[in-house]
Amino acid sequence: MLIHIPTVVVTLILGYAMLALQMSVARKTQDSAPLRIWNWGNWAFLAAFLFLVSRLAVPLWVSTIGGNTLILVGLALYSQAIYLFLHGTAPRSMWITLAVCCAAVVALHPLDYAPRSSAYSLLQVLMLVPGVWHIIRHGWYKEPSLRMVALTLGLCGLGLLWRAVQALNDPFAFGDALEPGRGPALTFLVAFICMLGSGFGFILAALERSANHMENLATHDGLTECLNRSAAVALLGNTLQRAQRTGESTSLVMLDLDHFKSVNDKYGHRTGDEVLRKFAQTARLRLRASDVLARMGGEEFALILPTTDAVGAVHVAESVRAAIEALVINNLKDGTLSVTVSAGVACAAAGAVTTPDLLYHRADTALYAAKAAGRNRIELAADL
Repeated sequence: MLIHIPTVVVTLILGYAMLALQMSVARKTQDSAPLRIWNWGNWAFLAAFLFLVSRLAVPLWVSTIGGNTLILVGLALYSQAIYLFLHGTAPRSMWITLAVCCAAVVALHPLDYAPRSSAYSLLQVLMLVPGVWHIIRHGWYKEPSLRMVALTLGLCGLGLLWRAVQALNDPFAFGDALEPGRGPALTFLVAFICMLGSGFGFILAALERSANHMENLATHDGLTECLNRSAAVALLGNTLQRAQRTGESTSLVMLDLDHFKSVNDKYGHRTGDEVLRKFAQTARLRLRASDVLARMGGEEFALILPTTDAVGAVHVAESVRAAIEALVINNLKDGTLSVTVSAGVACAAAGAVTTPDLLYHRADTALYAAKAAGRNRIELAADL
């Protein structure tokens, strides 16, 4: 069965038009530079296929050079979108390569169709490499949703490589771009359908990241990146249940920045926010991987310490207190600022039956005792 190339090209035109419109709608729900750049690539491919099919009405050289140049531009835009998605930007060498490849498209046009098709396919593979390689190096594990994008673009590259080999091994099968055929037409179809599929994969990756971001906002404090109060209470409950099953201790440390209101009043809320961020960053450096820092509200924080007895919890709290006392916050109009923190420690000993509310109340009572005793100190709640 012969494949009718003009029908294939028209199908790809419709596919890229649908993808471009879908991405335009997706961008209305999330302001995403990577999606915008990828969509520019879609429009470049749409224009490229319009150029290729326009050889029925325009000179062949216009159709060939215009279509293949726009394909290269579209591939470069895809790579740039991938770099942006992974918090980077495409290297200058990629844009230099694009310019060289576009010049090669013009220089290679006088060749017969078969060797020209082979050369153009290799140029397109060359422009595919940066984006695929960047996903493999920087996004394969960090962004699993991008794996399908890399795989489909990789399949596209294999299809183009096979097309280049076909053109050299069987040049008589490559009579003209729009002539019906089997092998050449099939590789053309597979390559660009895979490329089209990568666009839908990229949309899914962007939507998955957006969903993860929304989930993170629901459980984390946006200013300090700590767990928020509701997530901390749920985690404390789960930690206590697990500790009761395993017979281990669990400790809770309540922390409160001393005289924080005066910091806001004297230096302003922007400085107050910076103090909270610096506090959270400094405190996290003193914790184990299993320990959790949460912001309970305002200047009040909590440390959830699994498998930690009272002595260990006091040691952690003292480490945090000393680090905060030594912390100097710079870049203030009036010079530098130092803060201190008070802490209350409560421990659910191994085998003890307690609730998150009761443990929180004990730690909070100890915190107020530390405040009443002069601040910048730690108090341990009485055992149950």
